Amino acid sequence: MSSKQFGKNFNTTLQKVDDKYSWINDMIKARKELVIQYMNMLNASMPRSSNKNEVCYPSYGDITKFCDHLVDYMSHGHFDLFPKILELIENASGRSLSIANRTLPRIEDTTEYLMKFTDKYAEDLNEAKMATVQKDLSSIGKALEVRFKNEDRLIIALRLVHSIVSG
Repeated sequence: MSSKQFGKNFNTTLQKVDDKYSWINDMIKARKELVIQYMNMLNASMPRSSNKNEVCYPSYGDITKFCDHLVDYMSHGHFDLFPKILELIENASGRSLSIANRTLPRIEDTTEYLMKFTDKYAEDLNEAKMATVQKDLSSIGKALEVRFKNEDRLIIALRLVHSIVSG
């Protein structure tokens, strides 16, 4: 996935929520930081010259830093944010709860895939692993896109519940 495609496919400007849900704003900030790290790695793996045979890789440090941030991001979502969102949504009925029930399994699928990436690249990096990093980064971009869209759906459902309760 090129950096131009990435910018078009990801909602990195999700609107902040009110102070009642400021913890979601923290997630949005962490997402932006993750996207920046991802883009830096993607750009580092692009050839610097017109020589298409030139092989470029992100640094080991950048990869391990990204993997650490990715695991932290996913863990915070699964163990802190998503349970809070579900608890708030559970009191409502209808579409919001339906969205939550359809969305979480999709997020969990991306977690499995992203964890395989971190298991592969977080430690013991070598040339054989680095030879596949470009292809894997493209796949990671697609998984992040799916994850972010589904996280956004949860946040939208929470906003819907909030507007019903507040209205």
